[in-house]
Amino acid sequence: MIQTMALEATHIRFALDLKNKYGVKDIEKYVAGSIYPDSRYVTEVDRMATHPENYKDWDMKRIDDFRKGWFAHLLADNIQWDITKELLPRVFEGSQGQGGERWIKYTAIKILQDLDDVKKFDISQYLPYLAHIENPNGEDMKRMKQYYDIFPLMYGRPNAVDIDSCYRMWKAFGINDELAAKVKSQAEGYSQDESIMDTILKIYPAMLLRANS
Repeated sequence: MIQTMALEATHIRFALDLKNKYGVKDIEKYVAGSIYPDSRYVTEVDRMATHPENYKDWDMKRIDDFRKGWFAHLLADNIQWDITKELLPRVFEGSQGQGGERWIKYTAIKILQDLDDVKKFDISQYLPYLAHIENPNGEDMKRMKQYYDIFPLMYGRPNAVDIDSCYRMWKAFGINDELAAKVKSQAEGYSQDESIMDTILKIYPAMLLRANS
């Protein structure tokens, strides 16, 4: 089952680290595809259309580079969920569903991982690639552009990306003020917990190792 999303710096970093494995030729299409599925927050396309459960059946030798990026996104979502659950099981306690305790805690972990990931590569050189927009599920192109335009603003100054940046991203995704504030508060609390922060730093290397195994 596809689980909730990583954030976009994590997705782009993960996709770039797998590009040679997938034989990517058009890096612009690939990077744009790597964040495509989360456009559903803005376009309101059904999650099962952007996060199909049968993605592992895709023929990687036949699909184009945009779809390879899409594949890398889905793989990251799945692996990140599994590894976080293994390393931080208490994050997954509590009520389920969007807005539940588990969603808030896991989203906070993903924010803090994203803030670390954005420091580990030069995301700014890949942001122009987000001008490449496709709509595999017939999404309105204006709303797709609205979605893709979020990230050059968010990550344009990588050293300035912080919890507030991610808070603003969730607001742009249409998450209500109360829920976004809960996620922000949880992320701030976790950021002061040395044990949790040390564990978060282990998630991405474990994701990449599992993806290449």
